[in-house]
Amino acid sequence: MNVAERHLAEDEQLVHATRQHWTEIFTEFVLLVLVLAVAGGLFWVIPGDQGWGRIADYVVGGAALIAAVWLWLIPLLKWRSTVYIVTTKRIYVRSGFLTKTGHSIPLGRINDVGFRANLWERMLSEGTLFLESGGEHGMLTLKHVPDPEGLKSVIDRAIDEHEEEHEHRHEREREPRAESGTEREGEPRAEAQA
Repeated sequence: MNVAERHLAEDEQLVHATRQHWTEIFTEFVLLVLVLAVAGGLFWVIPGDQGWGRIADYVVGGAALIAAVWLWLIPLLKWRSTVYIVTTKRIYVRSGFLTKTGHSIPLGRINDVGFRANLWERMLSEGTLFLESGGEHGMLTLKHVPDPEGLKSVIDRAIDEHEEEHEHRHEREREPRAESGTEREGEPRAEAQA
């Protein structure tokens, strides 16, 4: 997913990226079909042989175009621009196509990951994910997530790997330094005096 890779820092790798579930725009698709059906019906009913018929066709066509953009295209672009990204260092939510918003939580600050999916959502393999963090924002809610239980597992694994990497880094820093009497690179060895 190119959108996700553009937002990665140099020292992080993409673990998982997804958009909201397709059911988020299903209602908008139904509205588009309804607008097209009403416009088609009006085009069929309006008499084309009368002078006002041509003007009425333009009015219906313009109204249908405006309704299609407002009810379908704008929600589609909002859906397409909402991305949930899990990296080796953070969880990032990005949305908006004209006004962009982004929110990220470092993996080390996440205290709890939970999900909710009612029966209908489970049948469609979607749900809501809740991320509780120790930061000032508290709770991040990811709505209409495809396979919320699977994404929760991905996030849990990413948190575990991040914590292991963090512990290994601290262990390496705590390793005992070379004893003071040993050789150092580039320095002559001190001779023992008798």
